Amino acid sequence: MLTLAAGSVVLPFSGGGNVASGGLFAVNSFSESWENVFAQSNLQRVESDKSAETAANVKITIRDSVTGKRISARVMAANENAPAAELWTDTSGRGNYRLAEGRNDLEIAAAGYFAVRTYFEIDDSPLDITLWLDPQLPSKEMTAEAIQSKQRDGMTFIHGHIFDDKNGKALPHARVYLAKSGTETITDQNGYFKMYVPTPPVNPVGDLPGTDDLVVESRGEMVYRRTNILLPEGAMHFIVDIKRGGSVTIDGTHKLRLSPDELKNTQTTPESTKPPIKFDSAQPGAVTVPANIRVGSNCPTRSTCSTFQTYSLDTYVRLGLDDEWIASWNANSLKAGAIAFRSYAVYHIYHPLTANYDICNTTSCQVMNPATSHVNTDNATAQTTGSIVVDSTRNNSFFAEYSAENNNGGCTDGFTGNNALWPCLSDPVDTGQTFFGHGRGMCQWGSQRWSINQGKDFVWIVNHYYNASGNPSLNRSGFLQLSPNTALPPPTLTAPGVATAPGATVSSATPTFTWEPVSGSDGYSLYVSKFNGSTYDVVFNSETAIGQPLTGTAYTLPAGILQSNNQYRWNMSSHNLAGYGTPNFFRSYFNVSLSATVSGRVTTPDGLGLRNATVVLTDSQGVRQVATTSSFGYYTFNGVRPGETYVAGV
Repeated sequence: MLTLAAGSVVLPFSGGGNVASGGLFAVNSFSESWENVFAQSNLQRVESDKSAETAANVKITIRDSVTGKRISARVMAANENAPAAELWTDTSGRGNYRLAEGRNDLEIAAAGYFAVRTYFEIDDSPLDITLWLDPQLPSKEMTAEAIQSKQRDGMTFIHGHIFDDKNGKALPHARVYLAKSGTETITDQNGYFKMYVPTPPVNPVGDLPGTDDLVVESRGEMVYRRTNILLPEGAMHFIVDIKRGGSVTIDGTHKLRLSPDELKNTQTTPESTKPPIKFDSAQPGAVTVPANIRVGSNCPTRSTCSTFQTYSLDTYVRLGLDDEWIASWNANSLKAGAIAFRSYAVYHIYHPLTANYDICNTTSCQVMNPATSHVNTDNATAQTTGSIVVDSTRNNSFFAEYSAENNNGGCTDGFTGNNALWPCLSDPVDTGQTFFGHGRGMCQWGSQRWSINQGKDFVWIVNHYYNASGNPSLNRSGFLQLSPNTALPPPTLTAPGVATAPGATVSSATPTFTWEPVSGSDGYSLYVSKFNGSTYDVVFNSETAIGQPLTGTAYTLPAGILQSNNQYRWNMSSHNLAGYGTPNFFRSYFNVSLSATVSGRVTTPDGLGLRNATVVLTDSQGVRQVATTSSFGYYTFNGVRPGETYVAGV
C-alpha cells in the first residue's frame, strides 16, 4: 500500500503498474508546478492496493468557477488517524487518491486562485468530488467591463466555454446554435463562443421570458443539447461539458416553469435534530457566514446524492440564483432573492444533510446548476455579499424558505402564508394570482411585483416576508443581518417632483433636491436626466461631477444644467463600504418653467411718452400677450419664458 507521509507529495494514480523510484519527495515551494514534480519524480501513475480497513478511493476534479476550465492544483489532506498528505492533480485537473478513513480536512490551492477549505468523511465507498476555485483575476472575456460592453438593449448576449469531459481540454471549432432562432457561432481556440439573440418584451410581473434549445455540434455530429433554456435580456454564460462517443441531452427547464404539483413539494422541511455545527464568530452576537458550501449532485432523493461539489458561498449563490429567480427581474427582487438563497444555504451548512454534503442541488432543497449563470444574478449576489436572514435570537441561522406564488395558498386571496406555521400576511400585489408552490416564506413573484409595481427595495421585501415588517410570529420570525459589504438600498426621494410624468412645475434652474437618510450610508449619488422626446438622457451624475458621495439630505444643483420648458426626472443611490447601491426604480418627475419680466417705454419721435398705446408680444406658437402703456408710455409683461423667441409690436 502507498504510504502517505507528512510533508510528502502523493501523485494521482489510476492505471495498473508499479511505483518507480522517487515516488515520495519534498516540495520546496508552494507554487512549484505539478509538471515540475512529475519531471523530477520519474513516477508512473499507479493505483495502490486497496485496503478496506484503512483507505478508500477518492476522485477529485478541480475547476475554475468562472469559465469551468480544469486546473492543476495542490490538495492538502489532514486526518487525525493518519499522516498529513500533499496531493497533486494531473494536467486535466483530476486525480484519484487513497485517503485514510474518517474525517479528512482538505485545503485546495492553485496559482492565481483563492484557496478553498472543506472536509469529507471517507469510508469504504468511493467519493467523486469536484472543487470549484475562484480566480483572483478572471480571464479577459469574463471581466465585468468586457461583459458590460457586450450587452445590448432588447438582446440576450449568450456566451460560454466548452470542454471535453474526458481530458478537460477546451473544444475549438465547435458549432454552437439555438435550435429555434437559428442563431449560431463557432468556438475559438479556447472553446469560447458568443452570439446574440433578440429578446421579445414580456410583461415583467406576469410572464416569463421565451425559451430555446442550445445545441453543440463537433465534427458534424451533435454532442450536446440543453433544452428549454430561458432567454432573459442581458448576458448569459454557459459551461458545457461534452462526452466523446455520444451526445448529451439535458432538460434546462427553469424551476418557475414547473407545474403546481411539481412545485408544492419543493424545499422539504428539515429533518435534522442534531445541534448545529459551530463556527468561530468574528462578530459577537452575530451569525458567522461560512466561506464555503458542499453541494450534493445526482440526487434520487435529498439524502442520497452520489457526487459532491464544493464552492465558495457567493459562487454557489451566483451560480444558483438564476436557477431559482428570473435573471431579467428587477434588481431589488434579485437582491432579495440572493439573500433568501444565501440564507437557505447557510442554514444547511449549519445543519448538513449528510456527512459529505450540506445541501442538495434539486428542488428538494434549492436548484443550483453551475452550467448557467447570468450577469444580473451575478451582480445581485455581489451587491448583497455576506447578508443573511437569522432567527429572532440573532444567534442562529434561519430556515429561509421561499416559493413561486404564495397567494391564496391556505390564506385568502391577497394574502401569503399557509395559515399554519407561516401566518397569513397581506400581500396585495399578488391578488388574483393562482397559487403554485408551498406557501411558505418569501413569494418569488411577489418580490418582483413589489419592486416593479410599488418601487420597494430589497431590504423592505426581505423584512416584509420574513418578519411581517417588524411584526414577527411563529415561523415568520427571521431578521435581516445586513453585512457592511452589502450595497444599501436608495434613499426615499422627497422633493422636487412627483411619481409620474410630466411632473410638478419647478420655477428655478437651480432647485434643491432633498431625500430621507438611509441607516448605514456615508453618502449618496444624485442622477438627473432630461427628456429628449422618447427617452431620458443623463445631464447630471454627482459621482462624476463631484467625485465623492453627497453628504446630508439636501443638494442644490449648480446653474447651467437645467433649462426652461424642459421635462426632467431624478433618482439616487446610497453609498457605503460596498460602493454605490442600485438607484431608485421609481423616479421623481418635474418640469422647469422659468419666468421673466419684460418692460419698456413707447415714445413719440420727439421722446415724449405715448399713453394708451397697445403693445403686443407674440411667441413662436402664435400666443399673444397684450399690455397698454401708462400715461408716461411705460408697459410691463410678466411671465415671459426665458429662451423663447418673441415678436414685439405696437
